[in-house]
Amino acid sequence: MTVLVADVGGTNTRVALASAGQLVHLARFANDAYGSFAEVLTAYARGRDLPGLRGVCVAVAGPVANGRAELTNRNWHFDTAELAAPLPGQGDVAARLINDLVALGHALPGLTAAQLDVIRAGAVQPSNDQALVAGLGTGFNTCLLKGGAVVEAELGHASLPLAIAEELRAQLGDAAGGFRTNECLFSGRGLSRLHAILSGQDRRGQDILADYAIGEDPQAAATVTLTARLLGLFARELVFQYLPFRGIHFAGGAARGILGSAARAEFLSAFEADGRFADHLDRVPVRLIADDAAALSGAARLMEECA
Repeated sequence: MTVLVADVGGTNTRVALASAGQLVHLARFANDAYGSFAEVLTAYARGRDLPGLRGVCVAVAGPVANGRAELTNRNWHFDTAELAAPLPGQGDVAARLINDLVALGHALPGLTAAQLDVIRAGAVQPSNDQALVAGLGTGFNTCLLKGGAVVEAELGHASLPLAIAEELRAQLGDAAGGFRTNECLFSGRGLSRLHAILSGQDRRGQDILADYAIGEDPQAAATVTLTARLLGLFARELVFQYLPFRGIHFAGGAARGILGSAARAEFLSAFEADGRFADHLDRVPVRLIADDAAALSGAARLMEECA
């Protein structure tokens, strides 16, 4: 049977049909063009002859509780009782809301080597069954995997670690006070905020990353390389918080723009710089989830497991 899956971020929404582990009819929508998720689903269904659905699973970039959710970085609200209503003839199918990092957590065991970019290899034989997913998109969050369990978090709203706050203050002076939480820095919006302080330019994070990739904008390079270095320091903190000996897996557009570029050298330099506790750090693989549809696969996998 077929399920409809969606991954709703702060900037974009991805929707697809999933059957037997395969995604089909995948479409991407810019959220600014729509007033609600219901409008996105209406647009997706328009012109498509949808099969009878077994269920709907929507992963959202925000906390989920009691069948309801709200996007952290956009005023969109979700209720499982209303999720399938915009789909013609499908309004009474089973619906499920999950956090987008939880979706990535469910996707992780099924990802292939082609969907992962290895940043550092780590130990051949992991000494525990813990892995971490860290998502840097419009916002920031993490998800811990321990064995078959997927553990939710809202780490984006936690305060920046002291070492990173001190490095920011050394670089930015009093302007560092604007970066109070992890999400304030490690996100597309954080890139934009940091770039404005360093260059005086008001630009979107995705545009800064695009210019850095071209290699002709020294101001974009300054922003991205500083962020990469700070992200390396932050990844060290994550190692000691979670001991993810099965790897830290970065995901999201901002993560791909930073770690999928030459800036990964800055990340690795910061991550590996301090010799203290080197044994812990050396054992942790770091990977980049290169597949933009991974959260959709995770939502589909969860629906299969719950069937």
